This record gives sequence, structure tokens and C-alpha cells, in this order.
Amino acid sequence: MKSTKLIDIKCACCGALKVEKLANYNEFEHSNCRSCGFESFTRKSSVITSDLYENDADYVDDLNVITSPEDLILWHHSKALNFIKKEFSNRKAKTLDIGCFNGFFVKKLYSLGYDAEGIDFNRNAIDFGKKKFGLDLRISSRSLDDILLSGQKFDIITLFEVVEHIPNAQEFLHNVNKLLADKGILILSTPNKNMCWRPALDFPPHHLSRYTIKALEGYVSQLGLNTLYTAEQMSFFDLSRHYMGTFFRSKKNPSFRGGEFKNKKLTTVLRRAMNKSRGVAGILLVPIDKLLYLIGLRYVSLIIVAGNTKKLANDL
Repeated sequence: MKSTKLIDIKCACCGALKVEKLANYNEFEHSNCRSCGFESFTRKSSVITSDLYENDADYVDDLNVITSPEDLILWHHSKALNFIKKEFSNRKAKTLDIGCFNGFFVKKLYSLGYDAEGIDFNRNAIDFGKKKFGLDLRISSRSLDDILLSGQKFDIITLFEVVEHIPNAQEFLHNVNKLLADKGILILSTPNKNMCWRPALDFPPHHLSRYTIKALEGYVSQLGLNTLYTAEQMSFFDLSRHYMGTFFRSKKNPSFRGGEFKNKKLTTVLRRAMNKSRGVAGILLVPIDKLLYLIGLRYVSLIIVAGNTKKLANDL
């Protein structure tokens, strides 16, 4: 990541005048903030449309692999669930999952008694979740603008692995913040800029930005929210899984995540097996994960919880 020079613009996250221009990545202009670590990729036309995801091989494959909503509960979802259950004893709390995919997290929250709903512009995923998980009245392809116009407010808003896909995340988050009720909580996760190995999916046009904890703290501060909790993941299981997955992808058939899988039947079986073994493997690999974390390695996500209260949540 070779820099050229500082440019006269403020960082979208922290506001510092320490943004450096890096060498372009294909047609994308590339910049990095020396203060908070926020890294972004921009081009003249970075419009994100639903068909990019609905027709992408990786997102279609994800739907075919799923056998249960639990298959998609990852580290950041578990952290969010722990926070929600600890801080919201009122199980009727109104929640909104933005970028909900097929509604698996909505299904999880609803099963725990929360008034949960979700939105996503991937209509194939929404249709899947309505039929497979019985979420007909809980998930939809409504836009953020539609919800803003409705006047709805939410006690909890979750954004899992969403902001890195958004060309103007700063404006997007300001609109999301308008949906928070008094004493509402925003939970946001994203791939860690400082991950120890970078997969193909963490480049444009799939991901348009990379974040550190400090960068996200800058964003939530702009919203008038206090940071309540942050965490960074180190998962040897996910690292190994994603690295091994590169050998099953075809360079001839592009996809958002680095090439379409070569043998769909085989990879579907393997991915389902990995999904089912994640819980046990995660427990067995805890000592390795802790050791790697102590020496400074991170993979793959980070999470931040923010709200207008100063009460901290610990031991999640």
C-alpha cells in the first residue's frame, strides 16, 4: 500500500486532514487516513444496485448451502446477541436488521421474543427467507427512504457487514441514525482493515471501504452516539476456511468474492459440513485463537455498539 501524497480533504470518519492518496486499484481511486486508518475506494460511478447481488454466483450459492438459520450465525452475530440479551430485558424491543439477507438474524431475534424485522434489496434472498423461515411479515425489500418516511423508530438497529459495500457510508449512517428511538442502540460490524490475510472479497467492487475500531468510533461520534462496546475477532477456523476456499474457485468465472466455485455439488457439501462443525471447532480452537490474538493477529471482523447512554457492556 504505497502512498503518494496527502490530499486536502478531511477523513469521512475522524475528520483529520491526514488523508493520503494511494495508487489506484483498477478504475477505483484509493485513499487512506493516517490518523484513524479508514481506507476507501471510489470511482465516478459506484452505484450499488440489487441485481449485482441477486445475480452474483456467490450470493446464489449461499442460499443453496443453507439448511438452517443457525448456519449463518457468525462471531459478530453472537456478540450482538449477547449484548441485546444482556441490555434489553424487555423482549418486545423493536429491532431492525438492515442488509438482513434472507432474514436469518431476524428469525433468531424473533424466536427470542423480540419485535424484529429486516430489510434487504436482494429480492431473491428475501423471497427465500419468507418461504424457508416463515418470515413473510418480518422481512422485505423496503428501502431505507421508505422506512424514514413511515416515521418508524427502533430500539435496536443492526448493520452486519454492510457499510463496506456502501459508496457514501457517512450519509447512509446519518439516515440510519434518524431511525433510532430514544436510548436506541446501533450495532455495526465490518471486516477488520487490519486482518492478517486479505481475501479477494475485500477488494472493489465487492468492498469499497475498510475500517478500524478508531475509524468506526469516529463515525458514531458524528452521529452524537457514545461507543459502548468494541471487539476484534481472531478466528483460525474462519481464516483456514476462507484460505482453503480459494483453491476451489475458478478464475475464469468471476464473482464478487474471487471466482465462482468450480464444483458446486462438492463445495456445497463441504460448506454445509463446515457450517455444522463451526460451533465445535470454535470451542476446540479457543486456545489457538487467544494465542494468535495476543501476538496481534486479527481475522476477520470487528464490531462496535453505540448509543446515547454511557453505560458500558462488559464480558460479552
